[in-house]
Amino acid sequence: MTPFYELAIFGDIPAELLDELTAELTARLGELSLTLGQEVSLFVGPPSKFEPIGDRCGSALCFKIPQEEEQNVANLMRLGIAVVPVASTSKVFSSEFPNSVGQLNGIALDKLGVKGAVLALMECASLLPRQRSVFLSYRREESAEAALQLYAALSARLYDVFLDTHDIQPGRHFQEVLWQRLCDSDVLLFLDTPGYFESRWTDAEFGRATWRGIPLLRAAWPKVALSARAQLATSVELSDSDFTEQSGHLTEAGIKRICDGVEETRTRSVAARFQQLITTLRASVERGKGHVEGLSLRRSLIVATPNGKRVAVYPALGVPTSYTLYDATRDNHPAPVAVVYDDAGVDEREWREHMNWITEYVKGAVRLVSSYKAGWDFSDWN
Repeated sequence: MTPFYELAIFGDIPAELLDELTAELTARLGELSLTLGQEVSLFVGPPSKFEPIGDRCGSALCFKIPQEEEQNVANLMRLGIAVVPVASTSKVFSSEFPNSVGQLNGIALDKLGVKGAVLALMECASLLPRQRSVFLSYRREESAEAALQLYAALSARLYDVFLDTHDIQPGRHFQEVLWQRLCDSDVLLFLDTPGYFESRWTDAEFGRATWRGIPLLRAAWPKVALSARAQLATSVELSDSDFTEQSGHLTEAGIKRICDGVEETRTRSVAARFQQLITTLRASVERGKGHVEGLSLRRSLIVATPNGKRVAVYPALGVPTSYTLYDATRDNHPAPVAVVYDDAGVDEREWREHMNWITEYVKGAVRLVSSYKAGWDFSDWN
């Protein structure tokens, strides 16, 4: 099968360490119901031999490599592959990684160990549980039972699943929370039943997701024709055999087909949205006569401004939170660092009030920046 995620390990690595990394990675992926060598590929070798498909999430750990391979690392980063240098100890980092690779955020095995290296690899490929989100859109009177089954199955794969009956607390503004969670999702999974587009709410969810650019996965009920509006959606066509004799309930095979569809749609979604965010950021920065460098730990970049400043930038897919701001401060870059995000459609009042409040108090360390305005903001960064 074609893998959903593409991982790699480059450079001079002892065989026993490779075995430890592979075992830890296998265990971590198993928690997500993913299998190394099937849904997730692992390449081991020189950067020049790694040929990713390119339209799905990927990342690499880079141990010591020959100098002539540095340009190949740079080429992979331009394709959206985050590369994390891994040194044996923090004291020898500069000697093991001179020049361009040495400028990237890296880790030292003597401090983080095998577990830390695997978590860094998975984080850069958006494979940590806190990075996985899906919005489940359905018409209650037609598919509530199936929606609950899928909620449970996707949650078991460590997805953060939004289901309106489970995820909006009493007293909160229903519609604002709904749109906020939609903006924060990797995939809109919609259960295309006969009356799906006749509901005001599901019709609006579909329309907002389309406008936001969130990929659509259509779980098509038997005999439901494809709507002209859903032509760009990926479809999982269900048949009568995908349902049990108990009315409205999916079989285990049907649930697995849909969950696998979510996984494949998600990896394409995240890769495409991340590239779009970086492209917007780069265009804005270059308009201000700056430039963007690198792609490494936690998918961080460095923006070089025209006045000689170098700003560490952390792209955020979805809706930034206070944890996103904290996460951006963990690599000891000179403050302030930036969290860059796409602010289109992100307008819940409580979120804006909270983020305005928190950034006012931590703006000396980290700041929120719209990708569209990045060049403007960085022009007088201080």
